[in-house]
Amino acid sequence: MENVADKIERFIKKIGGLASYLMLAILAFITWEVISRYVFNSPTNWVWLLSKQFFGVYVIIAGSYTLMNKSHIRIEVFYDRFSPRTKTLIRWLSLLAALIFLGALLWKGGAMGLDAWETGETSYGVLKMPLYPLKMFIPVGVALYIAGCLVFFSRKENQ
Repeated sequence: MENVADKIERFIKKIGGLASYLMLAILAFITWEVISRYVFNSPTNWVWLLSKQFFGVYVIIAGSYTLMNKSHIRIEVFYDRFSPRTKTLIRWLSLLAALIFLGALLWKGGAMGLDAWETGETSYGVLKMPLYPLKMFIPVGVALYIAGCLVFFSRKENQ
């Protein structure tokens, strides 16, 4: 079981590192938009849409990556003063809250992604970018986040 958990953790960390490059792409797109708009007086009609889609993918991956690196915010001033029993209760309530939220996101995001896939959804406007690959990424990324939660909360060193 620990071998599977290690593989999940390594995969999340690897894909999270790759996803960080999406921020560089977003930066490049927005820089291009600013230069096009203010230097050449020729704004683009695709930067906002592409940046928004890339940022959505980035956020989904960043959550599980942050969890695996133990970088989520915890109010240690209070948490450190709790008894071990209270800390365990807080951990279980946190896991339950995360699984409820992520489960709902998986359910609704999966339905939205499948609907977009079946209809071949594209963006509106001039670009007509296909949206279904990015919308299908929502349930995939959320499932990865759920797996990360289960790995994180199962490890003794994270208690």
